[in-house]
Parts: sequence; structure tokens; C-alpha cells
Amino acid sequence: MSCRDSGQQEQAVEFGKQAVRLHPRSDWLWRELGNALIAIDRLDEAEKSLNNALNLNPDVEWHWRYTAKLRRKQKNLEGEIEALENLHALGVTKATDLNQLGIAYHNSKPPNFAKALEFYRLAATVDPDTAYFFNMGLVFSHSEVSQDADAADAYRRALALNPNYESGRKNLAATREKLSPLAAIARRMANGLIQKGDYFQFYLSPFETLQLEKFENAETLDVKMIQRAKKRLLQEIELNDGKVSWLDDYALDKSRALALEDEILDESKRHFHSAVFENKPLLRFLTRGDIEHFLYSDDYFPQRSLELLDEEPEFRAFLSKPFSKQYNLVLSRAIEQRALPVIETLFDGRRWVNQADEDICFSGAYKRVGDLVQQIRAKAAEGEKRKVSVRELEDFLRQNSVTNIFNLLPTAFRTAQSELVAEIRQLAISCYNEHSDADLSRGVLNLCKGFQFKSVELNKRLDEDFKTIEQKIAEERKAEVRLNFGPERPFQITKEGIKDGAKFFPAHTIKDLRWGITITGYTGAERYEYVFVVKNDAGDTATASWKTSKADETKQTDHFSSMVNACLSYLAEAAVEKIQRRLTGGNTVLIGPCTLSQQGISFQTQGFLFKKDRFVPWADVSTEIRNGQVVVSSKSQHGVTTSASMKDTDNAVLLPFLRSVMEKQRA
Repeated sequence: MSCRDSGQQEQAVEFGKQAVRLHPRSDWLWRELGNALIAIDRLDEAEKSLNNALNLNPDVEWHWRYTAKLRRKQKNLEGEIEALENLHALGVTKATDLNQLGIAYHNSKPPNFAKALEFYRLAATVDPDTAYFFNMGLVFSHSEVSQDADAADAYRRALALNPNYESGRKNLAATREKLSPLAAIARRMANGLIQKGDYFQFYLSPFETLQLEKFENAETLDVKMIQRAKKRLLQEIELNDGKVSWLDDYALDKSRALALEDEILDESKRHFHSAVFENKPLLRFLTRGDIEHFLYSDDYFPQRSLELLDEEPEFRAFLSKPFSKQYNLVLSRAIEQRALPVIETLFDGRRWVNQADEDICFSGAYKRVGDLVQQIRAKAAEGEKRKVSVRELEDFLRQNSVTNIFNLLPTAFRTAQSELVAEIRQLAISCYNEHSDADLSRGVLNLCKGFQFKSVELNKRLDEDFKTIEQKIAEERKAEVRLNFGPERPFQITKEGIKDGAKFFPAHTIKDLRWGITITGYTGAERYEYVFVVKNDAGDTATASWKTSKADETKQTDHFSSMVNACLSYLAEAAVEKIQRRLTGGNTVLIGPCTLSQQGISFQTQGFLFKKDRFVPWADVSTEIRNGQVVVSSKSQHGVTTSASMKDTDNAVLLPFLRSVMEKQRA
């Protein structure tokens, strides 16, 4: 040990090895050898030494301290936590052990903030230290916890121990900068949130009600003093129509007034009632729903209450039920009135209840948040039948403050947050699957970016959804073409429609299409003429035509092919649907020599002397593109054929698509 204490670790290891050879049944020697090996980073050997010690004696506290030290060096957080928890189970943990266990939980993946706080708080209770309170502040201020008022209290407790603690001063200043403006706004918005009729529902202070303020030491109240106070109270009730003037004219039932005597005579209850009475913001919250208790103020630091909560768990149990019920009332009202700053302050900390009563705190909020999720669910269901626009969804989210409220919700509402995202995702999926609109799907998903959920897992899932939809959109838009016919004439064909200079035709207005290539000249000196024409419902035309020589033909044909491909991808569908609707409605449509009807295609063919009228049912129609012509023929009747120029005949290019659509419809 002298070698170890003097820093001669290598010698300590050698002496330790000699010692265990002489005394192999000494668990103490094996432990000390393991500790020395840890110090010089011979971790595998240290593991074996500590295992030998454990086999000889498993209930020694220093074994678990050394094991935790070893796991820390191995960067094995789970092992360190296990070792320190075993030490804690022995009931011999020191404040430093508890703090280290808190750090391990804090640094685990994912962090266990609840456990970290539990052990930081225990450490500070066993032996108050600036580091323990500072660590509590770090957890409270983490974005996934976001209890800034609690963080401020933790930093202030650290500074109460050491006013010159620089890290505490720096973090408190940053936290105060966030909380002070919020407190000013919330204070104004909370006016009228709780009405007089709501006062004293869940808590009545014996000290306030019996007017015992003048007695400084609540622990020394005598029975006669209480009797006199009770007599004054009953006289006030009798003379003031059952109301108590110093309780804001609250109508106090006599039976409730009489019960106060028992509360004040019970020593432990009197102690806790006194603690509440001394903390005026806490008292006014419990009795009148005043939110000052939750607001940061340089003038309000509930240090004594915080110490009592840590030192006497019974105080938290005493507060828990009335506090949680009052909290539920105030929070529910704040959500109903969309008082966002008040909601934020209520979630910022100083929620002094037992874990078992958290659900009481949030019962009203759960219902109101659940109602919002249900309304989004209804939108998602509608989205399967019709397109729900981004504007419609934006309006709903804004009018109901959904985004702002959900961004403020703590981890207790993670299920509701997940459900909300699931419904918005479902709506986005419907936009794509049911309505083939990837852009609308992306627009709906983009609304999720306004949500800043504290769940890392939830945010990760949203990121994956964005990547997926971006891939789908990129795939859907890969056929878009953007060209320029001179500096003043951009020519674009996109999912939205066609742009020709200053003209723009939305895709749904497209009515007629034609295009083609004409080759003139002689071999070796060919000239290529490209024509591309799009007409809308109003009869306006967008035309692109140009010529090129053989030398530039490959490049220009590639441009032309990209235009045709874009047109088929984004513009042809509207034109086909319009023709299909006319045919289904019993009308006929002329495309060159062909007359289209719901039953099939009619055209004339040249006989020996006269033309013959032909009719080919859709199931018998065959189409083929040959030399710039769309050839229409009968599958079963040889020679029954006609053709239309793709370049010169409106919608001739659509005949193959119409044949397929009508054949399926007739089938």
C-alpha cells in the first residue's frame, strides 16, 4: 500500500503479486492488486484479480468501487452502472459514488435523465456540493428535459454553497436570460386564467385560514391559541354569510373549517403546512392557482422548500395530491385559452409531486392534446379520399396552436407526439399512394419540420421520411426538361406544366399535343426539322421548332427526345383523361382520319374503286409508330389500317395510350 500511496504503481503490482502467491485466499490482497493494475492500465489482469476477489467475498464495498473504476477505464458505461448499483444496494454509497452513478446514467446511450437526477439529488442530500447541484442543472437544462426553472434552482443552490463558483454563475446567467422575459409575458397572460370560484378547491392553509400569520414559530403553537383563532373564523363565517373576507370572500363550509384544527394539531402536518405558508408563491398557487411559483425571479428562490423536498420525502407526499390537482386545473385552462407562455412556464419545472401523481397533473392536458390528435387523424382519413392541401393543414395547425403546444410538451406526452407525427405521415403517404402527388406529400411532411420534439428517435424517423420522399420526388421529376431558345425565351416542361417564354400552361389545362422530326436534303447533307406543339383548353399554343444539320443531329435529337419524354410524363395524362371523359360520355373525338367512340375506332380505307367504312372495336385495335406516323389497324382483319402524322395531327401521338386506356375500360 505504501508503494501505491507514493505513486510507485509498478512496484505495488509486483509486491501485490508476491502477496497473493503467499496468501491466495485473501480477497483484500486480490482487490488491492486489481486496483494497482487499473492504475497502470493493465486492465485484463485487473479484471482477473477483481474476479478472484469477488469469488472469495462478494459483499465488500471496495470491490464494487474498484470494478466501477475499471469499467470507467474500459469505457463500459453499462458495467460501471451495474457495479455502482451493486455498491448502492449494499447501502454504503458515499456522495462521490452517487454522483459518479448519476454521471454514468447521464452519459449512457440513450441518456437516462431520470436516473441521473435521482442520484445527483441523493449525492447532494448526503453531502451538499456545488458539483452535484451543477450536474442537476445540466440535466434539467438539456433539450430533452427542458426544465429551465429547475435548472436555475439547481445552479442557485450551487452558488449558495460557493458564490464564486464560475460555472454555476455562467449557466445561471444564461438560464435567467431565457426565463426572465418569459416570466414577464406569462405573468400578464395568466391574469383571469383562474377565477375566484376556482379558489381553495384542493388546498386550504390552516395558517392562512386561522390567521396565524403573526406567530413566527409554527412549531410552538398551543391549543388555546388555536381555539381562539378557530372562534374568530367561525364568527366570520356566521356574520359574513358563510364567507371569509381574508380568503377573498371564499364561502367556507363549517365542517371544513372545523377540520383545520386537526390539521394544525398534528405535528407532522403542522410542520408541512407551515413550510407551505412560509413559501408565499407556493401557497398562492395551491390556493388560488397563481403561477408566480413557476416563474423565474431574482426575488424568489425557494431554497428552504427544495431542501425540505430532498431531506423529507414526506413533504413531497404531503404536497403531491393538492399540487397535482391544482396544476391540472391551471394547465388545462392554459391549453384551452392557448396561453402558450403560461404553458411553457408550467412545463419549465417546480412541479413538486410524486411520480405516481404525474398523470393527475396531466390528465386534462392528455384529453385536450388527444382531441387535437384525433382531429389530425380525421384529416388523415379524409386524405385517403381527397387531396388535403398544405394550406388547409397549415390553417388547422395555426388556428389550434398545434405546433406551438406540441413543441412545449414534456416527455410524458411522447405517445401523443408520436401519434400526431404518425397521422401527418399517413396523410403524406396518402398524398403519394392515393393521389400520386409526391410534391404534396413533401409539403405535408415539411409541416413536421415546425415540430421540435424532444424525442431523438422521433426526429430520426422524420429525417428518414424526408429522405424517402425526396428520393420519390427526384424519381418523379427526373424527366423534367429546362431549355432556352435564346436569352429571353426559357422553355420548360415540368410536373406543374409547360412554360414558353412568358406563357405558362398548367398541366391540367393541356388539350392537344403533336410533335415530330422531318428529314430533308440528300445523303451526307441532311437537314433535320424539329416541331413540338402544345395547345391548352383556351386554344393558346406553345410551339418549339428548329432546324439543324447532320453534324449537330445527335445533340439536338437528344434535346427533342427529352421534351417528348417530359411531355409524356407530365402533360399527356390530362389530354388523355379529357378525351376519355368525352368518349365515356357518349361523344365522338376526331384524331386525323380516325373517329373515336366509346366502342372503338372508325375510319375509311381505299377499296378497288370506292372507300370503305371500317369499325374496329377497342379490343381489336392495334397501334404502331412507323416513320413519323401512328399506324392504326385491326388485329383480326388484315389490311384494315390507317395512319396519322404525329407531327401534323393533334393528339395522334396519344392514340397508343388511348387504345390501352379504352381497352381496359371496355374489359
